[in-house]
Amino acid sequence: MKMRFSFISLAVAVLAMSGCAKEKEVSTRELQERILDAYIETNCPSAQKLSSGLTIISLDAGTGTKPGTNDGIYIHYNTYDLTGTCQSTTDSVKARMLGTYDPGVYYGPSLFILNSSTTTGMKELLGKLSKGGSATAIIPPWLTSSGTSSSTYSTSGQQSSVNMIYEIKAGIVITDVEKFQIDSLESYSKLYFSPKIDSTSYGYYFRNFTHPSGIPAADTIEAGESTGVWYVGRLLDGYVFDTNIADTARKYRIYDAENDYAPLSVDIGETYKDMTTYGSSSTSSDITIGSGGSSSLILGFVHAVKDMTYADKAVAFFASGLGYGSSGNMSSGKGVPEYAMLRFDIWAAHPSDTKFPPTKTKN
Repeated sequence: MKMRFSFISLAVAVLAMSGCAKEKEVSTRELQERILDAYIETNCPSAQKLSSGLTIISLDAGTGTKPGTNDGIYIHYNTYDLTGTCQSTTDSVKARMLGTYDPGVYYGPSLFILNSSTTTGMKELLGKLSKGGSATAIIPPWLTSSGTSSSTYSTSGQQSSVNMIYEIKAGIVITDVEKFQIDSLESYSKLYFSPKIDSTSYGYYFRNFTHPSGIPAADTIEAGESTGVWYVGRLLDGYVFDTNIADTARKYRIYDAENDYAPLSVDIGETYKDMTTYGSSSTSSDITIGSGGSSSLILGFVHAVKDMTYADKAVAFFASGLGYGSSGNMSSGKGVPEYAMLRFDIWAAHPSDTKFPPTKTKN
């Protein structure tokens, strides 16, 4: 995409459209709409400005099914302000070229669900794409609110205050997110484990390598006691978003000198649901997409810890409803994206055993 934008020419254009000083004060939306119109006239006069304000600069719809309401679509994207300055990217190569690459940032594709939590402008744009499609478009600030009509103007967040250019490349369209996750977990188990790990409950896969046949009664950790937990948390594509093992943090270049890299203390409950409020439920529909809560101890994680004892090593991977659900747990591009399936490699340690890997058993 060519950027031929000039702040000087735009300022002149906007001033011309605004008229003399006697004209009444324009609203924020009116100002941004004038800026958008001036940009289109100067830089992309053949662009298609839709009635909502969404402006299509280029569009290749792709082939196959387009996402409808509550469907999902994976995309890679770059965003720019109207000067052509890149504001965000899911492309690690581009980030390296820009000098903004950070190994702790997730550069994988993002899953957008076309529901009330997705902004009106993004829903309108993504609804035009199918697998392999691409688009360059301007989303104006009045389309950056979610679950509202396009007449509602939102000023929350950086991208909701100015016109933003989006370059989007579409991946697969998902008409049933929950089924897609179940199928993905099953494929992951077959691909990375031999013999494959079977699900022990819906959307949840677990293997205790130390006690594959179950923990002897004498070795179980009783409710009310605690265990130290070493862990590596990653997405199914291998991106490591968190660990409390120093050498692993260095390996994946996410080491933080301010972190003490000590085992996480977890109190054992009567059931694993007693050990968390994040996504907990008294019903059987725990993996429902979008479940979530306030605790950092997610259901899938404590489910695994509950089935371990001191000096055990285990792996668990599970659907997003047992993790961070539809909201994810991201900050500045780091952490867990929305609707992410998770894997944890876990080592359980005796409270007095503070070195990795743990070796002290209960007896």
